[in-house]
Amino acid sequence: MNEILDDKELPNKNKKNPSVIQAKFREDSILVEDHQDARIIYDNGFYGMLNKDKTLTLNFEETLHLYERGVINILNESGIVLSISECSTLFSKKEKGFWSDYLVYKDLRNRGYIINRGISKLVKYRLYPRGAKIGKTPSKTMIVPLAEGQTINLEELDKIVVQIQSIKKELLIACVDRLGDVSYYELQALFTS
Repeated sequence: MNEILDDKELPNKNKKNPSVIQAKFREDSILVEDHQDARIIYDNGFYGMLNKDKTLTLNFEETLHLYERGVINILNESGIVLSISECSTLFSKKEKGFWSDYLVYKDLRNRGYIINRGISKLVKYRLYPRGAKIGKTPSKTMIVPLAEGQTINLEELDKIVVQIQSIKKELLIACVDRLGDVSYYELQALFTS
């Protein structure tokens, strides 16, 4: 079976390596401006979204995952490399629920799945099977990450279930407990008519 992102495919780089892939912090995303680097990251795991100008935009979860793996460095507006801790703090301030979302993202990536952006703020991710090719293999599952103790309106959740079923996908609720462990629950129906 084809693993999504083998450690041999993307170079394991660090701050001292001059060939490290540089990414720049923008308002609500991270940008890889070098066209070749953008293509390497995208082609080896379908991270981010390729732009018309051949740059790559990464969301915060993708960024932190790649940074922790030693694939990229993040530069602030002044060109100074941010630490992983600084990035985590910055991302958590910018995006409510970032840390629990990231733990779900990281868990699924570490299991070999391709994760892409979902269809709403609650339906955060779409999950592709292992070995899938974005654009050729359809996603089969949508993911709603929830932190332990986080509440969600049942009527809103029911609308999500109906919406996901209407597009013939499965819905998984990814619950992150206080220790950072992730459990997955399939949700098929809340209310029956």
